[in-house]
Amino acid sequence: MSLEDTIAAIATPIQSSGLGVIRVSGTDAVSIVESLFKGKVASLKRTETHKLQYGWIHDEGELLDQVLLVVMHAPHSYTKEDVVEIQCHGSPLVLRAILDLILRHGARLAEPGEFTQRAFLHGRMDLTQVEAVADLIHATSEVGAKLAVQQLQGKLFQAIDAVKKQVISIASVIEASIEFPEESLELTKREDCLQRLDCVCADLENMLSRAEQGRQMREGFSVVLIGRPNVGKSSLLNTLLREQRSIVTSIPGTTRDSIEESLQIQGVAFRLTDTAGIRQTKDLIETEGIRRTEKIRDKADLVLLILDASEKLTEEDQSLISDVEQERTIVVINKKDCLSGKLPEWYEAISAMESVLISAKFGDGCDDLESCLFEKVTQGRLPQKDEIWITNLRQQKAAKNAQAALQQAREILEHSAGEEFIAVDLRSCLNALGEIVGETTPDDLLGQIFSEFCIGK
Repeated sequence: MSLEDTIAAIATPIQSSGLGVIRVSGTDAVSIVESLFKGKVASLKRTETHKLQYGWIHDEGELLDQVLLVVMHAPHSYTKEDVVEIQCHGSPLVLRAILDLILRHGARLAEPGEFTQRAFLHGRMDLTQVEAVADLIHATSEVGAKLAVQQLQGKLFQAIDAVKKQVISIASVIEASIEFPEESLELTKREDCLQRLDCVCADLENMLSRAEQGRQMREGFSVVLIGRPNVGKSSLLNTLLREQRSIVTSIPGTTRDSIEESLQIQGVAFRLTDTAGIRQTKDLIETEGIRRTEKIRDKADLVLLILDASEKLTEEDQSLISDVEQERTIVVINKKDCLSGKLPEWYEAISAMESVLISAKFGDGCDDLESCLFEKVTQGRLPQKDEIWITNLRQQKAAKNAQAALQQAREILEHSAGEEFIAVDLRSCLNALGEIVGETTPDDLLGQIFSEFCIGK
């Protein structure tokens, strides 16, 4: 890819709709579109920036579509280049015809994420904002979208930049003592550097303390429904989703494979997985389903263990109770409608575990279950707008590397073990912080990040 090229792509989904958008960016963007546009404006090159123009796109006089277009002159555009966006009717046929015309006149088709990549390379945004763009596009919950917007505003970049400035200030003192041995670190300077390192470590620790939850808030929490056959797993999934997604019958073993669906509870995304009932069986297909159930259970963030309140606990129930991890399990006591206002006689066996009494068939108690799920993952607290959240594994790993380098520098400084070693660790810390915002990120990693974008973005 070359920044000298003029690029073009369809920026809206290619499906029949009322409106479609084609985006063109680069040195020749305005001149290419101007040669294909008929309107009242005399020249697109001299037209007012960010002002809609009405006209037609034509191919050697043959009209293709009635359009509105807007010229955004550099550097006041998404890519900081000249950009033209064409709003036409959302027919896939029309969109492709106009795009092909633009490509024939000198533009090339944009690579995935290339518009955003140019914005990054031209300093329009840092890497955390780039990732926020992708997160916002793919957000599956209100909370996930809010976290993406916060990061898109540059709040994480600002926090990282503040930490970097503190580290650079400390490093300058250390470097001065190396360059000018006669100005060696005095006790007061050493104590001051230690205190400042403690503050920086505390700032990073504060960000990292929310990193895992931030990642899960962005991706959604995985919840697996397990239990022996016919305890009501599929009925519960359908009730929570408010639709008949899973097949429900009285025949044990109906669900042979896992079924995953998404659900929002108070703005938080959950990925619910209905699984095959766990029991002893000789059926090869059902056995494979059970194996997959156990694999999904082990990886899930939360487990809903469903038990039948109308029956005694079976060996299979007891085995499941003993196998699950209590801290990430909610016991769902189903078929509340079969009880006469009291808990099942075996309740003592699971009394130490968090539990909810429901009727999946009639929906009674499902609001309590949703509240329980929400409390379990958030501790009743959602991200606040003034908080800084790390939201993916790449950022988390780099922040941990920065923290480890700082802690090592502090330990060396405390024991007066050599300023040269401290300087090396502080440089390592700055490199790790730079990786978060894209200043020192390897090219192959950048390529991977942008490859996950859609072509028109």
